[in-house]
Amino acid sequence: MSISRRTRHILAWTGVTLGVLIGALLLALLLMDWNAMKGPIERMASARSGRPVKIAGDIDVRPWSWTPSFAVSGLTLGNPPWEAARPMAQIERLQVQIKLLPLLKGDVILPRVQIIKPRVYLHREASGRANWTFENTAPTNEKEGPPPKLPVVRDFLIDDGQLIVRDELMKLEVEGTIQAREKVSEADPQAFRIEGKGTLNDKPFLARVAGGPLINLKPDQPYPFDLAIDAGDIRVTADGKVKKPFDLGRVTLDVGGSGSDLADLYYLTHLALPNTPPFQLTAHIDRDEKKIRVTNVHGTVGKSDLGGDLLIDVSRKRPAISGHIESDRLRLSDLAAPLGGKPKNAGELTAQTEKAKPSKKGAAEAAPANARLFPTARLQIARVRAMDGDVKFRARSIEAGSLPFKEVAFDVKLDNGVLSLAPFAFEMPQGKLSGTVHIDARGDKPKTRLDVRVKDVQLDQLKGKAPDAKPPLGGVVQARATFEGTGDSVHDFMADANGRVSAVVPRGQVNAAFAELTGINVARGLGLLITKSDERAEIRCGVAQFDVKRGTMRAANVVFDTTDVKITGRGEVRLGPEELDLSIKGQPKKLRFARLRTPVEINGHLRKPSIGIDAGDTAKQGAVAAALGAALTPVAALLAFIDPGLAKDENCAALLETAKAPATQTASKDEPAKPARR
Repeated sequence: MSISRRTRHILAWTGVTLGVLIGALLLALLLMDWNAMKGPIERMASARSGRPVKIAGDIDVRPWSWTPSFAVSGLTLGNPPWEAARPMAQIERLQVQIKLLPLLKGDVILPRVQIIKPRVYLHREASGRANWTFENTAPTNEKEGPPPKLPVVRDFLIDDGQLIVRDELMKLEVEGTIQAREKVSEADPQAFRIEGKGTLNDKPFLARVAGGPLINLKPDQPYPFDLAIDAGDIRVTADGKVKKPFDLGRVTLDVGGSGSDLADLYYLTHLALPNTPPFQLTAHIDRDEKKIRVTNVHGTVGKSDLGGDLLIDVSRKRPAISGHIESDRLRLSDLAAPLGGKPKNAGELTAQTEKAKPSKKGAAEAAPANARLFPTARLQIARVRAMDGDVKFRARSIEAGSLPFKEVAFDVKLDNGVLSLAPFAFEMPQGKLSGTVHIDARGDKPKTRLDVRVKDVQLDQLKGKAPDAKPPLGGVVQARATFEGTGDSVHDFMADANGRVSAVVPRGQVNAAFAELTGINVARGLGLLITKSDERAEIRCGVAQFDVKRGTMRAANVVFDTTDVKITGRGEVRLGPEELDLSIKGQPKKLRFARLRTPVEINGHLRKPSIGIDAGDTAKQGAVAAALGAALTPVAALLAFIDPGLAKDENCAALLETAKAPATQTASKDEPAKPARR
């Protein structure tokens, strides 16, 4: 099909017209006084960024090229209206080249970017509002924006850059320098370098990032760099790679870190890690956009080994961490710090509280904070609310002193301000201690529910570490304790708690080891006439029940029935000041010519109880020896927990009914009952 002469004439004139227009446009671009456009450019840039933009120097545009370029001198980028301290950025000169053809495919490739004397100021308030973003960055469950992704830059040059960071949320104050040169030299073997010095959480902070020249970079080849951070006593080093320059959402790191407490990493990672003893760990970190995989975790925390894999989801502003951590050999004392069992500074996940308050008048002097059984360290509520998590922990063997634990497992879950261990379990050769903990930190004061159970625990396991050590008690204990209360420390929670503690020993034995633990023959004081080292008194059955109200455990039903003696107890345990005020008494079932008529008194603090009898000329009152505390503490701890349903055991059913009688009926006929001292 041929084209008519008229059509060819029209197409020719159209082509000429377009050519003239394009030529005129190019000529206009070449001859344009770009400085006259500063006003419109400033207004457009200010409207798009929400920050005042000023150009004090010249604008130089060179459009006639497949790689056109533009340069700006005296560029100032201001701050949002709420931040007026100083400009966000000042640049003496900025020059950028761009490739035209890749733009047709949507790819932005910059052959050269040169920045002369940039001065950058970054500030984030404690609320999360930052001058470098258009939104509040306080932790929420909203979707997180994409990580920084810069255009591909072939040659990236920065000369004499300065950086100031004031991050109140992370408690970071740093002043640093940025340098990126084309070539390395003997004096400067790493052409790209960022260095910063200041404070992190009021502790000295030093950071350094270094790499090769940012020249001839390719999108399909990673850029390697080194990282080193010193923050207080924390040391972090890493060999890293940006997989696709300069896509900071695709980074891989081989990291090594050490320090005195994992919780201190909060200000570097913004993750609410638990308090720990000193640690030394290595890991491989791989970030792929909004997923961060932490694999091959290996090292020690305290004297316990750790390993495992974690996944951190940063798709929302409140990050979520999941995975598993394992230990081949766990030292039980290394779990004390995560529970607040040692003094902490204010910047850590738990913070040390005030000194112990004096106890009630007339009671034993309150234990000092460092001698308390229940930790006083405060839970940092803001951190609990700042992330979610679901991490499983398993230990295949445990070093627990005289306690015969062999395995431990617990699942830590954190969901929108609710922290839980559901469940946790400590396995023994004979028996198990397990339970759940729920801490609701969404309100002003955390609300806690604790449910602990002991099942089929053989008391014969609980003895000293000496080769010839003998257990003071024998038998099987079933126990349960439930507590509910408020408080941001274990101590405050226990001081406020309500609940119940119950224990049942369907059958068992008391042997001479119980009498030998102290200079006072406690067994004889209770009417258990044990005279030989291998002699045992049979326990037909035993029940111990305590009602807990506002932090005070009151004995409601404490009865142990042996073959020859019925033993009863009364009194209370004040959990706030951690004071004991208990008495136990034996009532022989047969006529005894040699009998101590006074109860055995248990007083003092939970961690250092004293035990004695007030028998006038018959016996002297004394305090328990160190061996007594070491041997009885596991027993006392285990006798605190039971499922009340187990009290239906046939041997104890009648005793349980009898023990429900008023205290005056369980006391000796020749000595009236007396109320517990306060």
